[in-house]
Amino acid sequence: IASLVDTAAAFAIITSLEKDQTTTTVDLTIHYLRPLLRGRVTAQARVLRAGRRIMAIEVDVLDETQALAATALTSFIRLN
Repeated sequence: IASLVDTAAAFAIITSLEKDQTTTTVDLTIHYLRPLLRGRVTAQARVLRAGRRIMAIEVDVLDETQALAATALTSFIRLN
């Protein structure tokens, strides 16, 4: 789940980056709400703030019935 969250967040911020700019994860907090035992899992990421250096992203992880399985808050830093 953590890897899925980090990847979804990265895809959410990729359009906010300038050419040749990279990022790295600064922190990642996940709240696990229910187990994911089988089926398709999806992640929905939303950029909360894209500042000059730090970007904050919220990610929800849903099971195949669209029930919330985990929620996360992560931040990335822009690197030049």
